[in-house]
Amino acid sequence: MQKLICLVSGGIDSPVACALMAKRFEVLPMHFCLYPYTCENAFFEVVKVLKHLRSKIGFEKAIVFPWAWALHTFLKNRRKSYACLACREGMFRVAEIFCELEGAIGIVTGESLGQKATQTLANLVATSFGRKFPVLRPLLGLDKQEIIELSRKLGLWHDTHAGCCFATPRHPCTKARLGMLEEFSADAEVRKAIRKGFKHFLEIRRFEEDFENYLTLLVQPADDDETL
Repeated sequence: MQKLICLVSGGIDSPVACALMAKRFEVLPMHFCLYPYTCENAFFEVVKVLKHLRSKIGFEKAIVFPWAWALHTFLKNRRKSYACLACREGMFRVAEIFCELEGAIGIVTGESLGQKATQTLANLVATSFGRKFPVLRPLLGLDKQEIIELSRKLGLWHDTHAGCCFATPRHPCTKARLGMLEEFSADAEVRKAIRKGFKHFLEIRRFEEDFENYLTLLVQPADDDETL
């Protein structure tokens, strides 16, 4: 069975997208952990969502990739209005590397058209530009209520959901220029932060991992190259 990398935020949409694609593909859920740019409880909510998702679709493992170090460089070096777009484009670049490592053929997201600033048509095109692997968006044409109904139907609904981000700009860009986001990921500091992320990503297989100590690691500064 062919494999897909499914980006799972812990919100409502992405677990639904992952479950839908699991009907025809092997899926590897991947979460980009924003802590400490999100609250600690949000991460444990994601873990709960992933564990519940596994009970429904039976994936072998999930990946948690530390993303706050990269996000810090986006915020420090670039205009904040582009932070979410640069963040998204960077996630796709990392997910593509995992496609190569895991033999996956594409990336799945829970994006739906117009739901967020990053999900305008122009921004979806911009973040997908230049990708080596296809970005699949099974929820693209659905509105929020339709996605909620699907979540309930698939048995994925939770009363609380993760998804807050303290780095979200007040006035996010809604119409990125095609190709401009490649400049963000080319930044030397961003690349350094991503390399550190590859040293410290977490594979979840049993959901008995030491998540508390893992979060402690993530508050280290981006220029700290010490290993665990």
